[in-house]
Amino acid sequence: MGPLWSFICRRRSKALLHNTRGAVGATTALTVAALCGIIGLGADVAVWYANAHRVQTMAETAALSAGRLLTSSTQTSSTITAVAENDMTLNGYSSASDTVSVAFGPSGKTPPNATTVTVTVKRTLPLLFSGVFLHSKPVVSASATATNNPGSSVCIYVLAASASQSLLVNSNFNLNAPNCEIDVASTASPAAIFDSGSTLTVKKTCVAGSVTNNGGTVGGLSTGCTVQANPYKNTLTAPTVGSCTVNSANYSGVVNLSPGTYCGNFNFNGTGTVNLASGTYIFNGTTWNINSGWTITGTGVTLYFVNSSSYVQFNSGVTVSLTAPTTGTYANVLMFEPDGLSTSSFAIDGSSSSGHALQGLVYLPSRNITFNSTYSGTADQFTLVVNTLIFDSNSPNSWSITPSGGSSSSSGVVLTN
Repeated sequence: MGPLWSFICRRRSKALLHNTRGAVGATTALTVAALCGIIGLGADVAVWYANAHRVQTMAETAALSAGRLLTSSTQTSSTITAVAENDMTLNGYSSASDTVSVAFGPSGKTPPNATTVTVTVKRTLPLLFSGVFLHSKPVVSASATATNNPGSSVCIYVLAASASQSLLVNSNFNLNAPNCEIDVASTASPAAIFDSGSTLTVKKTCVAGSVTNNGGTVGGLSTGCTVQANPYKNTLTAPTVGSCTVNSANYSGVVNLSPGTYCGNFNFNGTGTVNLASGTYIFNGTTWNINSGWTITGTGVTLYFVNSSSYVQFNSGVTVSLTAPTTGTYANVLMFEPDGLSTSSFAIDGSSSSGHALQGLVYLPSRNITFNSTYSGTADQFTLVVNTLIFDSNSPNSWSITPSGGSSSSSGVVLTN
């Protein structure tokens, strides 16, 4: 239909230009040509936009597929490139209109020493209606870079640079996280203390300073080591803090809350259930004091603390099941605050003995957090970033977590552009 439309418009315009009525014919011809061009261009732009979106999707999915192979010692440039090309074929790649290139980085590095892979796709777009006045076909290009994030196995970052006992693990605390790493940035002596009877079943424990180990069992303990840099600093976009949606209140019974800006102090008294609808909850100078006997649940929720006076207090006997969104701006972000807040403290006592207590990123770089003796539960796809950290006894229970990258480092691949 496109070539036919182009042919009709050209013939009609040419006929009008040869119209014996002179200026009238020429003017009409130009008008017809312009209208044909505008109509044709509008129709073609929609097709081009759809193709551009398809090309971007092809590049991103191919980069992710290739990125998952970067840490494998058996893979080469050619085998990873073949995987990327096969992935694009499954997503609409056509050798008739598309070209692809796969590059590895840093410059000069090839698998298995490369840490990034960039896939670039170019597609020559069709000229349909706009062939009336365009004589060369446009080309759309998209690139995507993926890296197998080396920090994806770090579940717990303790950021205080010089604090003594920035990580304190008290007697009879149990953590089951065999695929996780704990990084303690403090260079103090001691920077971390592990008391007797404590057991950290983790992949690695890296402490920049020295430690005092009073008989604890600590997986992969290394001192004076180089910790991973905080990968989330200045990367999380703060939501817009509007006027207060809900002001100070006292709750009991069954409470259904919705996303919005919360101001003032909230008490959840007696016993009850609070259900959080999915979305972003903004705490502006706000505390939620959730007392024993309450159950708090929410799927696809993000809690944002605007300032150091904002937090949620999960008291002893609270059952917690909160899960971050899986898509959107705050995918996998459960709680966060802006960088640079003044240091403050609060405790987390709630637990979920039969399910997930917290799932997602808990980014509180200015907080001194204590997980008290009543806290236990399972936290999948979990990362905790704090200033200092105290783990109290949870015996005979055990806190089980898996890293945000999943159960193996190979699944920590992320897009970086």
